[in-house]
Amino acid sequence: MPDVTAPPVEFAATCATSQVRWWFATAVGVIVSLPFAWLLSYAAALPFYLGLFFFMLFGLVIGAVTYRLAAPGRPYGRFAVLAGTTLIVGVCWTTSLVKESTDFPVDLAADAVGRTRDIGGRSAEEYRTVVADEVRGFLSEHYPPGGVVGYVRWILLSGEMKKGEIPSFDQTLRRTPARLGWAIRVVLSIGLLGFAVGSQTLALGRPSDAPRSSM
Repeated sequence: MPDVTAPPVEFAATCATSQVRWWFATAVGVIVSLPFAWLLSYAAALPFYLGLFFFMLFGLVIGAVTYRLAAPGRPYGRFAVLAGTTLIVGVCWTTSLVKESTDFPVDLAADAVGRTRDIGGRSAEEYRTVVADEVRGFLSEHYPPGGVVGYVRWILLSGEMKKGEIPSFDQTLRRTPARLGWAIRVVLSIGLLGFAVGSQTLALGRPSDAPRSSM
């Protein structure tokens, strides 16, 4: 904690060092969140919203790492703590969504090859590649601009590709949860991740002798 009785120049230098420590801890928190975001992209697809548990668990771990690094320099400005916490949560959750949407065509293609008896003389890998490309093309054409935005639009508005919409596959392809269920999952996942990270980091805006929730 900065010593307010110190001379002005020394006090300013101490505050600057403290702020550097906080943003360094935030940067480390962001970096640590990336592999967890990769795992969350898979956990999010677990049935019955079981994946939401991992948003809470991983958020606690990310927040705890950030707290341990930043704690010696507390207290920090509340705006800085809130901004850093929001950055960590935003990067982690957005990365998991990008990974989920990027894997989506490949996941559907794997589902298709497992449900198709005749793949037209192609190898399973060739067939998966073709179907994945057709899924990406479908999203770009019907839910522009495709990619992450197209995936989000499709899953909120439909959640299925009907028979005939994917040329190489003659059955309906679905993603669950979709529409309202997916929207609920998104809101809960952001809320749980934010709560978990914040339960560790937001205490850094208080003096060290103030109570803090812990893991």
